[in-house]
Amino acid sequence: MTADERNEISQGLYAYCRGLDRFDRQLALSPFTADAHLVYSGIFDGTASEFMDWIWPIHARMLVHVHRVVNIFIERNPDGDLVSESYVQVLLRTTSDDGSITDNIGNGRYIDRWAEHGGRLVIVEREYVRDATRAYAHEQKDMSALRPESNGAALTWARDESDASYRLLRA
Repeated sequence: MTADERNEISQGLYAYCRGLDRFDRQLALSPFTADAHLVYSGIFDGTASEFMDWIWPIHARMLVHVHRVVNIFIERNPDGDLVSESYVQVLLRTTSDDGSITDNIGNGRYIDRWAEHGGRLVIVEREYVRDATRAYAHEQKDMSALRPESNGAALTWARDESDASYRLLRA
């Protein structure tokens, strides 16, 4: 496998996470084929598009979600397919009817099979293995304590294209 293949796979995984966190559906779907099959530890089984239909309203109800991918291990399996195992951690910040705030931390792994499609590497199959989860309740009900404002810098935090990152990425 080449350095370009390794980079393309890593960038695909990062694009997926960024797409989820910025509510950019096209970006989140970009590393998958249209008929990619996804299985998520007993909570979802279907195509990438069906997964987005399922996860989008769940994430929309959250205050914050942050997906991170690290430890990306890539090799060819005995059939010659490129396969990656990447560790993922997700922070899901939720609020309940009484205003209490909870951070749910999930740790797991994406196990993806990649194939060349349309001149680029894309995921054709994903298994998400959930390794551990933990919930942390916050005592305060004031979001400013949990997501501080920028001091002096006019940077905007958002889960859409008004986020500060899009200013330079779309320049």
